[in-house]
Amino acid sequence: MPEFVHLHVHTQYSILDGAAAIKPLIKRAKALGMNAIAITDHGNMYGVKNFHDTATDAGVKPILGCEVYVVKNRFEKDKDEKASDHLILLAKNLEGYHNLCKMVSYSFTEGFYYKPRIDKQLLEQYHEGLICCSACLGGEVPQAIMHNDMEEAERVVQWFKGVFGDDYYLELQLHPSGDPQKDADVYENQLRVNKALLELAAKFGVKYICSNDVHFILAEDAVAHDHLICLNTGRDLDDPNRMRYTFQEYLKSPEEMAALFPDHPEALATTA
Repeated sequence: MPEFVHLHVHTQYSILDGAAAIKPLIKRAKALGMNAIAITDHGNMYGVKNFHDTATDAGVKPILGCEVYVVKNRFEKDKDEKASDHLILLAKNLEGYHNLCKMVSYSFTEGFYYKPRIDKQLLEQYHEGLICCSACLGGEVPQAIMHNDMEEAERVVQWFKGVFGDDYYLELQLHPSGDPQKDADVYENQLRVNKALLELAAKFGVKYICSNDVHFILAEDAVAHDHLICLNTGRDLDDPNRMRYTFQEYLKSPEEMAALFPDHPEALATTA
Protein backbone atom coordinates (compact mmCIF):
# COMPACT_ATOMS: atom_id res chain seq x y z
CA MET A 1 0.00 0.00 0.00
CA PRO A 2 1.42 3.42 -0.94
CA GLU A 3 2.09 5.74 1.97
CA PHE A 4 -0.40 8.61 1.93
CA VAL A 5 -2.08 10.97 4.42
CA HIS A 6 -5.16 13.08 3.69
CA LEU A 7 -4.11 16.64 4.59
CA HIS A 8 -7.12 18.49 3.14
CA VAL A 9 -10.32 17.26 4.79
CA HIS A 10 -13.65 18.98 5.49
CA THR A 11 -15.95 17.64 8.19
CA GLN A 12 -19.56 18.53 9.03
CA TYR A 13 -18.13 21.67 10.65
CA SER A 14 -17.48 23.16 7.22
CA ILE A 15 -21.03 24.42 7.60
CA LEU A 16 -23.37 23.46 4.71
CA ASP A 17 -20.30 22.47 2.68
CA GLY A 18 -18.78 19.42 4.36
CA ALA A 19 -20.84 16.27 4.92
CA ALA A 20 -18.34 14.08 6.81
CA ALA A 21 -19.35 13.36 10.40
CA ILE A 22 -16.23 12.94 12.50
CA LYS A 23 -16.79 9.50 14.05
CA PRO A 24 -17.52 7.68 10.74
CA LEU A 25 -14.75 9.69 9.05
CA ILE A 26 -12.15 8.40 11.50
CA LYS A 27 -13.62 4.89 11.30
CA ARG A 28 -13.27 4.95 7.50
CA ALA A 29 -9.69 6.28 7.68
CA LYS A 30 -8.84 3.43 10.06
CA ALA A 31 -10.49 0.87 7.75
CA LEU A 32 -8.39 2.17 4.85
CA GLY A 33 -5.23 1.52 6.92
CA MET A 34 -4.42 5.19 7.43
CA ASN A 35 -2.46 6.05 10.57
CA ALA A 36 -3.03 9.83 10.35
CA ILE A 37 -5.56 12.32 8.97
CA ALA A 38 -6.01 16.10 9.03
CA ILE A 39 -9.01 18.32 9.71
CA THR A 40 -9.12 21.51 7.61
CA ASP A 41 -12.60 22.98 7.86
CA HIS A 42 -13.50 26.18 6.05
CA GLY A 43 -12.62 29.20 8.17
CA ASN A 44 -13.22 27.62 11.57
CA MET A 45 -11.87 25.13 14.12
CA TYR A 46 -15.22 24.12 15.64
CA GLY A 47 -14.58 20.41 15.16
CA VAL A 48 -10.97 20.24 16.35
CA LYS A 49 -11.58 18.98 19.91
CA ASN A 50 -14.06 16.28 18.82
CA PHE A 51 -11.76 15.30 15.93
CA HIS A 52 -8.66 15.14 18.16
CA ASP A 53 -10.33 13.00 20.81
CA THR A 54 -12.06 10.65 18.34
CA ALA A 55 -8.91 10.10 16.28
CA THR A 56 -6.70 9.61 19.33
CA ASP A 57 -9.11 7.04 20.79
CA ALA A 58 -9.03 5.16 17.48
CA GLY A 59 -5.23 5.15 17.31
CA VAL A 60 -5.15 7.55 14.35
CA LYS A 61 -2.84 10.60 14.52
CA PRO A 62 -4.95 13.79 14.37
CA ILE A 63 -3.43 16.66 12.37
CA LEU A 64 -5.13 19.89 13.37
CA GLY A 65 -5.60 22.57 10.75
CA CYS A 66 -7.93 24.94 8.94
CA GLU A 67 -8.61 26.08 5.38
CA VAL A 68 -8.51 29.83 5.92
CA TYR A 69 -9.84 32.64 3.72
CA VAL A 70 -7.08 35.15 2.88
CA VAL A 71 -7.73 38.74 1.74
CA LYS A 72 -5.46 41.74 1.22
CA ASN A 73 -6.73 43.56 4.32
CA ARG A 74 -8.90 41.85 6.93
CA PHE A 75 -10.16 45.22 8.20
CA GLU A 76 -11.63 46.25 4.83
CA LYS A 77 -15.37 45.53 4.61
CA ASP A 78 -16.36 46.24 1.03
CA LYS A 79 -17.35 44.20 -2.01
CA ASP A 80 -13.78 44.18 -3.40
CA GLU A 81 -12.62 42.36 -0.28
CA LYS A 82 -15.49 39.82 -0.30
CA ALA A 83 -13.56 37.51 -2.61
CA SER A 84 -10.84 35.58 -0.82
CA ASP A 85 -8.12 33.02 -1.55
CA HIS A 86 -8.15 29.60 0.10
CA LEU A 87 -5.09 28.42 2.06
CA ILE A 88 -4.41 25.27 4.09
CA LEU A 89 -2.69 25.70 7.47
CA LEU A 90 -1.66 22.69 9.58
CA ALA A 91 -0.25 22.78 13.12
CA LYS A 92 2.98 20.78 13.39
CA ASN A 93 3.43 21.43 17.13
CA LEU A 94 1.79 23.14 20.11
CA GLU A 95 3.12 26.58 19.12
CA GLY A 96 1.61 26.12 15.67
CA TYR A 97 -1.73 25.12 17.18
CA HIS A 98 -1.75 28.23 19.37
CA ASN A 99 -0.84 30.44 16.40
CA LEU A 100 -3.57 28.87 14.29
CA CYS A 101 -6.10 29.48 17.08
CA LYS A 102 -5.04 33.13 17.22
CA MET A 103 -5.38 33.66 13.47
CA VAL A 104 -8.76 31.95 13.26
CA SER A 105 -9.96 33.98 16.26
CA TYR A 106 -8.83 37.23 14.61
CA SER A 107 -10.55 36.14 11.39
CA PHE A 108 -13.84 36.37 13.28
CA THR A 109 -13.23 39.30 15.66
CA GLU A 110 -11.40 41.55 13.16
CA GLY A 111 -11.83 40.07 9.70
CA PHE A 112 -15.39 38.82 9.48
CA TYR A 113 -17.23 40.01 6.36
CA TYR A 114 -19.55 37.32 4.93
CA LYS A 115 -16.78 34.90 5.98
CA PRO A 116 -14.06 34.85 8.64
CA ARG A 117 -10.98 36.29 6.87
CA ILE A 118 -7.30 36.66 7.63
CA ASP A 119 -4.58 38.55 5.76
CA LYS A 120 -0.86 38.20 5.13
CA GLN A 121 0.02 40.45 8.04
CA LEU A 122 -1.43 37.78 10.35
CA LEU A 123 0.38 35.03 8.41
CA GLU A 124 3.69 36.82 8.87
CA GLN A 125 3.03 37.41 12.57
CA TYR A 126 1.80 33.91 13.47
CA HIS A 127 3.49 31.54 10.98
CA GLU A 128 5.73 29.76 13.50
CA GLY A 129 4.92 26.09 13.97
CA LEU A 130 2.62 25.96 10.95
CA ILE A 131 2.74 24.03 7.70
CA CYS A 132 1.18 25.87 4.75
CA CYS A 133 -0.24 24.30 1.57
CA SER A 134 -1.41 26.19 -1.53
CA ALA A 135 -4.93 24.63 -1.46
CA CYS A 136 -7.43 23.93 -4.25
CA LEU A 137 -8.27 25.90 -7.42
CA GLY A 138 -9.49 28.63 -5.06
CA GLY A 139 -5.96 29.21 -3.77
CA GLU A 140 -3.94 32.30 -4.69
CA VAL A 141 -1.34 30.46 -6.76
CA PRO A 142 -3.84 28.35 -8.78
CA GLN A 143 -5.94 31.47 -9.39
CA ALA A 144 -2.94 33.30 -10.84
CA ILE A 145 -2.17 30.31 -13.06
CA MET A 146 -5.79 30.11 -14.26
CA HIS A 147 -5.63 33.82 -15.12
CA ASN A 148 -2.48 33.12 -17.20
CA ASP A 149 -0.38 35.31 -14.92
CA MET A 150 2.71 33.20 -14.19
CA GLU A 151 4.61 36.27 -13.05
CA GLU A 152 2.08 36.74 -10.25
CA ALA A 153 2.13 32.99 -9.45
CA GLU A 154 5.91 33.15 -9.07
CA ARG A 155 5.68 36.22 -6.85
CA VAL A 156 3.12 34.53 -4.57
CA VAL A 157 5.17 31.32 -4.30
CA GLN A 158 8.27 33.33 -3.39
CA TRP A 159 6.34 35.27 -0.73
CA PHE A 160 5.02 32.12 0.95
CA LYS A 161 8.39 30.39 0.73
CA GLY A 162 9.96 33.48 2.30
CA VAL A 163 7.54 33.29 5.24
CA PHE A 164 7.15 29.53 5.75
CA GLY A 165 10.45 28.26 4.32
CA ASP A 166 10.53 24.45 4.09
CA ASP A 167 7.05 24.32 5.62
CA TYR A 168 5.44 25.64 2.41
CA TYR A 169 4.02 23.05 -0.01
CA LEU A 170 2.32 23.27 -3.39
CA GLU A 171 -0.83 21.15 -3.56
CA LEU A 172 -1.88 18.97 -6.52
CA GLN A 173 -5.49 17.82 -6.95
CA LEU A 174 -7.25 15.78 -9.67
CA HIS A 175 -10.99 15.14 -9.88
CA PRO A 176 -11.86 13.43 -13.21
CA SER A 177 -15.65 13.04 -13.17
CA GLY A 178 -16.55 11.87 -16.67
CA ASP A 179 -19.09 14.71 -16.85
CA PRO A 180 -18.03 17.06 -19.71
CA GLN A 181 -19.33 20.21 -17.98
CA LYS A 182 -17.77 19.39 -14.61
CA ASP A 183 -14.50 18.33 -16.22
CA ALA A 184 -14.31 21.57 -18.20
CA ASP A 185 -14.83 23.58 -15.01
CA VAL A 186 -12.60 21.56 -12.68
CA TYR A 187 -10.53 18.67 -14.08
CA GLU A 188 -9.17 20.51 -17.13
CA ASN A 189 -8.17 23.44 -14.93
CA GLN A 190 -6.57 21.06 -12.41
CA LEU A 191 -4.46 19.50 -15.17
CA ARG A 192 -3.28 22.93 -16.29
CA VAL A 193 -2.65 24.14 -12.74
CA ASN A 194 -0.78 20.96 -11.73
CA LYS A 195 1.57 21.27 -14.70
CA ALA A 196 2.40 24.84 -13.72
CA LEU A 197 2.72 23.95 -10.00
CA LEU A 198 5.30 21.28 -10.80
CA GLU A 199 7.26 23.83 -12.85
CA LEU A 200 7.09 26.32 -9.96
CA ALA A 201 8.19 23.62 -7.50
CA ALA A 202 11.25 22.87 -9.62
CA LYS A 203 12.11 26.52 -10.21
CA PHE A 204 11.90 27.64 -6.58
CA GLY A 205 12.80 24.43 -4.74
CA VAL A 206 9.37 24.01 -3.15
CA LYS A 207 8.04 20.58 -2.16
CA TYR A 208 4.61 19.42 -3.30
CA ILE A 209 1.88 17.09 -2.10
CA CYS A 210 -1.36 15.73 -3.49
CA SER A 211 -4.71 15.94 -1.75
CA ASN A 212 -8.34 15.16 -2.54
CA ASP A 213 -10.22 18.10 -0.96
CA VAL A 214 -12.41 15.65 0.99
CA HIS A 215 -15.99 16.84 1.64
CA PHE A 216 -17.76 13.51 2.29
CA ILE A 217 -16.71 10.01 3.31
CA LEU A 218 -17.89 7.47 0.73
CA ALA A 219 -18.35 7.82 -3.04
CA GLU A 220 -22.06 7.06 -2.63
CA ASP A 221 -22.42 10.07 -0.30
CA ALA A 222 -21.96 12.42 -3.26
CA VAL A 223 -25.67 12.81 -4.03
CA ALA A 224 -26.52 13.75 -0.43
CA HIS A 225 -23.63 16.23 -0.49
CA ASP A 226 -24.99 17.67 -3.74
CA HIS A 227 -28.31 18.37 -1.96
CA LEU A 228 -26.38 20.05 0.86
CA ILE A 229 -24.70 22.40 -1.62
CA CYS A 230 -28.13 23.36 -2.99
CA LEU A 231 -29.23 24.27 0.54
CA ASN A 232 -26.02 26.27 1.01
CA THR A 233 -26.39 28.25 -2.22
CA GLY A 234 -30.19 28.55 -2.25
CA ARG A 235 -30.48 26.86 -5.66
CA ASP A 236 -32.74 24.12 -7.04
CA LEU A 237 -31.33 20.74 -8.01
CA ASP A 238 -32.41 21.25 -11.64
CA ASP A 239 -30.73 24.68 -11.95
CA PRO A 240 -28.18 24.23 -14.77
CA ASN A 241 -26.05 27.14 -13.52
CA ARG A 242 -25.77 26.14 -9.86
CA MET A 243 -22.56 25.27 -8.02
CA ARG A 244 -21.62 21.61 -8.45
CA TYR A 245 -18.88 19.43 -7.04
CA THR A 246 -17.32 16.64 -9.10
CA PHE A 247 -18.58 13.74 -6.91
CA GLN A 248 -14.89 12.82 -6.47
CA GLU A 249 -14.40 14.62 -3.13
CA TYR A 250 -14.62 11.51 -0.93
CA LEU A 251 -12.07 9.88 1.38
CA LYS A 252 -10.11 7.97 -1.24
CA SER A 253 -7.82 5.09 -0.39
CA PRO A 254 -4.05 5.38 -0.82
CA GLU A 255 -4.38 3.10 -3.85
CA GLU A 256 -6.99 5.39 -5.44
CA MET A 257 -4.77 8.41 -4.84
CA ALA A 258 -1.78 6.58 -6.34
CA ALA A 259 -3.85 5.78 -9.43
CA LEU A 260 -4.59 9.50 -9.87
CA PHE A 261 -0.90 10.46 -9.71
CA PRO A 262 0.98 7.51 -11.27
CA ASP A 263 3.81 9.77 -12.50
CA HIS A 264 4.28 11.47 -9.13
CA PRO A 265 4.47 8.93 -6.30
CA GLU A 266 6.59 11.47 -4.42
CA ALA A 267 3.50 13.70 -4.09
CA LEU A 268 1.88 10.93 -2.04
CA ALA A 269 5.01 10.08 -0.05
CA THR A 270 5.59 13.71 0.93
CA THR A 271 2.21 13.84 2.71
CA ALA A 272 3.64 11.41 5.29
